[in-house]
This record gives sequence, C-alpha cells and structure tokens, in this order.
Amino acid sequence: MTQKAKSSIFIVIISAVLLAIIGCSTGETRTEERISDKPASSKEEVKEPDPTPSPTPTPVIDMEEGSYAISEMPLFAIEGTDYVPFAYKTELISSVKVEEEDPEAEDAEESEDKEDKAAEDSEDGEGEEEVDTSKYYNTYKITLKSGLKFADGSDVTADDVLFNIKAHAGRDYRGEYALGELDIPGMKEFHSQVPEEDRVKVETIIAAGGFDVEEEKYPEIEGIDPKEQDDVWACYDEAGERFAQNIIDYVNSHYALNAYVNAFMSGYLTYAKVEADENLKTAFAYIVWGYGKKSNPYNYRKNTLTTVSGKVWDLNEETIGAMELWEEIKEYYKGDLSADGIDNDAAPGTETIEELMAQAYYAKQDYSIPEISSIFKGTTVEDGSDAIRECIYLTISSEEDLGNFNFFLTDPKVYETTGELNDPEVIIEVEDEESEEGESEDGEESTEE
Repeated sequence: MTQKAKSSIFIVIISAVLLAIIGCSTGETRTEERISDKPASSKEEVKEPDPTPSPTPTPVIDMEEGSYAISEMPLFAIEGTDYVPFAYKTELISSVKVEEEDPEAEDAEESEDKEDKAAEDSEDGEGEEEVDTSKYYNTYKITLKSGLKFADGSDVTADDVLFNIKAHAGRDYRGEYALGELDIPGMKEFHSQVPEEDRVKVETIIAAGGFDVEEEKYPEIEGIDPKEQDDVWACYDEAGERFAQNIIDYVNSHYALNAYVNAFMSGYLTYAKVEADENLKTAFAYIVWGYGKKSNPYNYRKNTLTTVSGKVWDLNEETIGAMELWEEIKEYYKGDLSADGIDNDAAPGTETIEELMAQAYYAKQDYSIPEISSIFKGTTVEDGSDAIRECIYLTISSEEDLGNFNFFLTDPKVYETTGELNDPEVIIEVEDEESEEGESEDGEESTEE
C-alpha cells in the first residue's frame, strides 16, 4: 500500500470518528439520552428507517376504463394529427420572434461603443461603468399557423395551446415533456399557489423570530405592518402541533419493535400494546425523542409519564397528544427557531417549524394563481399579411434552450378535469364517444404511454 493510500485511509477514519463524536454530542442531556439509550440489538431485530419516498405518479389506467391521473397524462388523440409536438419549426408554428432580447446579446459595434464610453468616463474621473451580471429573460412571440384543425374539424386555438402548457407544467406532472423545471417567471408561483411578494414577506417575518414569541415583543421590520406579523405568528402553535405530530408518527413507524419499547419504556410492555393506546404512542415518542425524564420516565405500575421539564402525566386520567409534546418542545428551546433549536428536533424527512408556519399561514389566505404569468395569448399580424393571427407570448431565461419548450398538443375536448390545480390525483376522464374512436385508431400506442 502506498503512502498516499495510507494517508487517505487515515483521513477517512479520522473523519468518521469526528462525525461520530459530533453526532453524539448535541450539547444537552435530553438529546444525548435519546441517542445513547438506543438498545443494542441484531440487524434482524432493528427496523432500519425507511428513506423519504419520492413522489410516485399514479399509474395509468387502461385506456378502455377511460380515466387517467394528470401526473401521467395520456398522450394520445383521436387521430395522429391531434398528437403533434409543439416545437420550433413544426407544422404548428408560423414564426418565433424575439420581442425583448437579452441585453447582453448586443452586436460587436454596440459593445465597442459602450467600452469606449466607459473608458472616457474613467478618464474624466467618473469611474468605470458597472457591469450588470443579473440574469436576463427573453420574451418570444410564437405565432400559430392559420387553418390548424383538430380531427373533429374544430380550430386549434391559443387557449388549446395554453391548456396543454399548463398540463405539462403542473407541479406533479411526471410524464413526457415536463415543463415545470424550466426557468420561466411565474412558474414557482403557479406551483406553490403563493404570490412571490407574500412568500418573501412571510419568510422575512419568520426569520426575524429567534425569540420566545410568547414572552417577547416582535422585532420591528421595515416595510412590514405589525398586523401582518401578528397574522403569521398566530400560526405558530398550529404549526408546532403538526411538527410534534410528525415526531410521534416517525417514532411509531420507525421504532415499532418490542426491543425499543422495552429499552425506552418498560420490559413489561410490547409495541402491540403501545400501538393500541394513543397516550402510550405519544409517551413513547416523548421518551425516544428525549423529552422524558432522564431515568425511569415511564412508570408501568402507575401508568405515568414524567417529562424532562418535571411534569407528571397520569395516563389513566389525562390525555396527551401532539399539542402537549409541542408545549414541552417550546419550553425546552425557549422559542429558538434555529437549526440548533427547535428545528434540531424535526423528524427526518419532514418540514421545519418555519416551513410549517408558512404553510399554515398560506392555507388561511385566499390565493388563486390559475395561470403562469409569463405565458399568455395574444394576437398579431404577420409580415406581408393583414390577417390577424393568434400567438403565444413566452418569457424564458436566456440560459434555457428554447427547444426544451416542447410538448404534445392534444385536443382539450377529449379531457374532463376534476380536482384541484397541481393535485397529482386529479383525474382526467375521457369522453365515451371520442374515447372509443381514439381506442380504435391509437389505443395500443396510448396505453403504452
């Protein structure tokens, strides 16, 4: 083994040891107890925590059943003419013109003029001109060809194009030609259904809240009304209850073994008994997460729980749940919302307290963002013609390849949408008459999609 290889192995070993030390030294007895009290047991006995699952699209149902999830939108049509890609230089588009171009895309002569002007200003003592390095967006006018028809003879309109764009740009769409990841202004708001201005405001209010919100006054924030702060912080306990419930759910799904119950609570208990009693499920989470008294937090004979703060719960007479656990968490961290505070105890794979607060606030607002703000229809007159034509305006980052703005154009009339915007479980029903015609001509290919 070479000296370099030995050195590399030594560094890896030292790094692993340091990580182990850091992981076991969170600074408080409560947290140390949670980690150190995990019972030693074989791999067969210990249920490894499941990784956070990624969103799974709802499977496509056979076409003859006539319903599909929008996350796997069926890319079929009555005839092949209804199933064509919308891309630059196809049979659908007459022209693509840049309406507002990236200011950095100047010709050489203009660039030289600016450089000469900057040099003159520098000689005159005015200083060099600052270079704007911010991101730019190009706006394109995409004009549809005239006379486009669907298989039933109806006209292809700009609204039909917008329908297909929104279907392919949905937050949970996982099918072919997804548009949701493209850098298009308004796409994030379309996905979250939260205006950007409100998102920034709420995040600013929460970020200023590293204090005990129940005992101290909110700090003044320039440009934000104190009433708006009240409205956001009114969601604190609601979010906290969800935060605590995430812990309870996590513990009772990842530590659902007799070995853990015996080690943390009592040798006389089984997990089956814990699972059947909501009080015991909550008590189990208290103790595993380090919110039980350091020694003997659960008294099996009396059926009582003693918390880290010294409170004794009589589980025969009293009910404990997520809100009670949240109160214990608040008391322990004194409103510290940092990564070393309350968020340090977030169940793996779940939201932080800040994220839950924002979600709770947004849920109380009457937001509606049915469109992508930088994609809309218009009309134009093509060069050399007096005919008014429909067009689509698209604003997209200059860093994006325009060719990626592509999707299959399908007649919206064959779909009936139900459910909420961006909901992955939205079902698209195929109308019977058109579905039968579609099956006969394109059914086999559509099912594969």
